[in-house]
Amino acid sequence: MMTEKQQILTSFFKSIETIESDDMMKLVESQLSDEDVEIFVQHIESFYGINDDEELGMLAQLVVTGYLAAKHEMKVSRTQH
Repeated sequence: MMTEKQQILTSFFKSIETIESDDMMKLVESQLSDEDVEIFVQHIESFYGINDDEELGMLAQLVVTGYLAAKHEMKVSRTQH
């Protein structure tokens, strides 16, 4: 059986599976500035030693998605309690 947190995260990931690219960009931009995203990229580059732009882009997308999922989970958890 899924916990409440797992249900919230699963719901979030299912909701972004169908989102259009432009809408995903709007979601990211509503939460993070370009400078904020650059901090994620710089961290990935320095911490993991990755220099390939395509790899950095893909990994940054993954990190940003995780960040958005965590923010969503926190928001939903606060409104339910």
